[in-house]
Amino acid sequence: MKKLIVLLFVVSAFTSCKTKDPEPRTAAEAVSGTYDLTSFKFGSGADILDIPKMPFTQSGKTISGTIGLIRVADDTVDMKITLEFTGEQPESFDLDGLEVRKKSEGYGLYIDGELVADADGQNIIFDYSEIDADTGATIVLRFIAEK
Repeated sequence: MKKLIVLLFVVSAFTSCKTKDPEPRTAAEAVSGTYDLTSFKFGSGADILDIPKMPFTQSGKTISGTIGLIRVADDTVDMKITLEFTGEQPESFDLDGLEVRKKSEGYGLYIDGELVADADGQNIIFDYSEIDADTGATIVLRFIAEK
């Protein structure tokens, strides 16, 4: 009888263990979702908006933002960047067709084959720059965001 009780206890201990969350089926599914901006830098030349810690509040006005990654294919997401300013309409812009590839740790987001971000489904570290053909100035977009 004691052996039966011990056996039942052991079996119930193993069967009641929490299982891991199921793995996402695709790379795009793994990174899709809404993230809160924790830092943001955007602009070119002397006209750069640089907010090292978000949300940022000054004189009663708060700046915050979100990043939305929307799955459009198994290996592709569209990105919507939204900045919100107290008392004003939110400002948004989109980056469409970012390729998502599995890396050794997490995922990479690519624009035209160039790695621009690392993501793991909980955090995004994004860093992209290019030269403006008209002005020769460097356009920068950098941010960190977390779920």
